[in-house]
Amino acid sequence: MEISIDSLFPFEKALSETKEVFDLVDKNGKVVLLKENRPVYIIMKYEESSQPVLAKHIPQKNKTLQEAMQAVLMEADNQTLHASVLADIIFERRLYTKKNGDKAQYNQIRARCGHYPEIFEALPGNYIRLK
Repeated sequence: MEISIDSLFPFEKALSETKEVFDLVDKNGKVVLLKENRPVYIIMKYEESSQPVLAKHIPQKNKTLQEAMQAVLMEADNQTLHASVLADIIFERRLYTKKNGDKAQYNQIRARCGHYPEIFEALPGNYIRLK
């Protein structure tokens, strides 16, 4: 099943903003609710021509931020990217999200680089290189 990034929504936020969830379902046909960085429910719009679809649990192992950083940097030219670009790619690929479903910010990426000096090298200009 193909899921658009626009269809991802934090579970905790869905509890208080249900109208926004159903507006997304109307717009995209389905919404994936994220809980603790993991997809847990799919809400789909019912269509008369299809069989009923109930919300279901989707188990998925999320990567840690440093694992996501490694995966993206391994594919980059010179295994180097600007911290903000790295944050964007990680979020676009849904390799890591914060507990509320938001993306990790570039300063989080930069801080994680400092916590794992054996894996990452911080370069001038906020560039991160895989060692």
